[in-house]
Amino acid sequence: MTLVRLLINQATRAEQAGDTARACALYERMTVVAPEHGAAWWTLARLQLVEGQVDAARASLSAMLEITRDPERRGQIHATLNRLAGQPSGRG
Repeated sequence: MTLVRLLINQATRAEQAGDTARACALYERMTVVAPEHGAAWWTLARLQLVEGQVDAARASLSAMLEITRDPERRGQIHATLNRLAGQPSGRG
């Protein structure tokens, strides 16, 4: 979790500086080293949408469904995926 906290700090600074692509890369790294960290998947999907990467965001949300058992969170994920269903794939 120490590595995740360090990556979150870096990603937060990158996003605050307007470097969404760097923040995405850092959150992707988090999902590799700590795939059970649901908040990283959620934030990654949000940033991917900011970058116009709709397919990537769908994939991140789907991955999050694999690790999330909380019914409320799963409902949020399904609702978000349903909203994205009508959107074009986007880049990436």
